[in-house]
Amino acid sequence: MFVLGMFVASMVLVSPAAAVSSAAAVSSAAAVSQAAADPEITIRSVLDSKCLDVAGASLLNGAPVIVWDCWGGANQRWYLDGQQIRSALDNKCLDVAGASLLNGAPVIVWDCWGGANQRWYKDGQQIRSALDNKCLDVAGASLLNGAPVIVWDCWGGANQRWY
Repeated sequence: MFVLGMFVASMVLVSPAAAVSSAAAVSSAAAVSQAAADPEITIRSVLDSKCLDVAGASLLNGAPVIVWDCWGGANQRWYLDGQQIRSALDNKCLDVAGASLLNGAPVIVWDCWGGANQRWYKDGQQIRSALDNKCLDVAGASLLNGAPVIVWDCWGGANQRWY
């Protein structure tokens, strides 16, 4: 389900005498990565319940994002980091390739850098790009494994709705 859960953070207060060094003040137990703090989710298409997937579990910048039957691999798990959607596979961001404003621009994964082409927001069941408000879209409403994920003007079709 595309739901961001709540988590509780605790704060440990350290007296100045105990804070001899910054290394002593921060333990490995207290150092929690952003990926671990945010719950992993799967993002499924309303069209056919296929999962958003990094093709071939590629670790390369520019790897295409596709839909595939859900099987639970790290390339099908994501987490929300503010407005970014990061892959659990390698922490890369969901990205509109080349910051293109064109309908049909491919969606890829790329090292996160915070550009508008890597920021997304949820609008009902739609996932929209902060770059130009286009929707995450299964190209051609394809029901095939490996169908590319693109951005397209939002029109509300099942290929543009996610859960």
